[in-house]
Amino acid sequence: MLPTDIERVALLGWKVYPCSRSSRAGAFKGAHLQATDDLNILVRWARDHPRCNWRVIFGKSGLWGFDLDVPGINHIHDGIAAMASLVKTHGSLPPRPQARSGGGGLGIYFRHVGERLIGNTNQPLDGMDPRRGAQSQTIPPSVHVDTRRPYRWLVPPWEVAPPIAPAWLSKLLEPPPEPVWKRQEIDTTDQARRRLYLAALAVMDAAPGTRNDTLNRRSYQVGRMIGSGLLMEQEAVEALYGAARAAGLDHAEVRETIRSGIRGGQRAARG
Repeated sequence: MLPTDIERVALLGWKVYPCSRSSRAGAFKGAHLQATDDLNILVRWARDHPRCNWRVIFGKSGLWGFDLDVPGINHIHDGIAAMASLVKTHGSLPPRPQARSGGGGLGIYFRHVGERLIGNTNQPLDGMDPRRGAQSQTIPPSVHVDTRRPYRWLVPPWEVAPPIAPAWLSKLLEPPPEPVWKRQEIDTTDQARRRLYLAALAVMDAAPGTRNDTLNRRSYQVGRMIGSGLLMEQEAVEALYGAARAAGLDHAEVRETIRSGIRGGQRAARG
C-alpha cells in the first residue's frame, strides 16, 4: 500500500522513487532515473517493494534544500547550529517544509526558481549539505538505515509550500563565475599555447552532435601537453571549459569530459 505521506507529496508534484531500507540505493536498478509523481506507478512500486524507503529528486520536483547534520552517527559537525548562526547574521528564513531525519538531522526545502547553486558537502558551513538538481534526499515515512528510527515531518509540504529562499542564502551557494573564452584571449606566442588555442577553437566550432566527442579528443591532446610540462593545467582547463560552454555544452558534461580527457592524456604522456 502506498504510504499516505508519499501520496501527498506526489500530488504536489514531488518526484520520488523507492529505495532500500539498509542503504540509500534504489529499490531497483535505475530507480532514481525513473522518479515520478504518477500515483499508478508509485502504487505499483509500493506493492513490489513493501516497506521500502523513499527519496525525492530535487531538480525534477522544482526544489532545492539542505540536509543539516547533527553530531553523532556518521557526522561530526552540527549543521543545524551552523544554519542558526547564518540566520542570526543574515536574517530569518521564511516558513518552509521541514523533516526530522531518523538520525536526528533536519531536511529543509525551498522552491527552485533558477538559482545557480553548488551542491557540495559542507557548504556554506560545515554540517550543511545543500541538495539540488539530480541529488536526492530520504523523506518520511522512511526509516534511517543506521538508527532504524523513522523520518517524520515537522512542517509537511502540504501544509506549508516550499518558499523561495532568501537572497542571502542563495548568494552563499553561488558557484564561482564561469570562465569566458574569446577567440583571441589566449597568448599564442609559443607553440604549446597555440595548440591549446586551436584545440579550444575546434571545440567552439564543432558541429552539433560532435561537440562532446571533439571536446574529449582535444582534452586528451591538451592533457598530453600538460603531462609533458608544456602547459599549466588551470590555463588549459579554463580555455577548454570556456570554449565548450560557448558552444552550448552543459556544465556538468563539460566538466566531466575535460577531466577524463586531460587525465587520459597525462597518463599517456607519463607512460
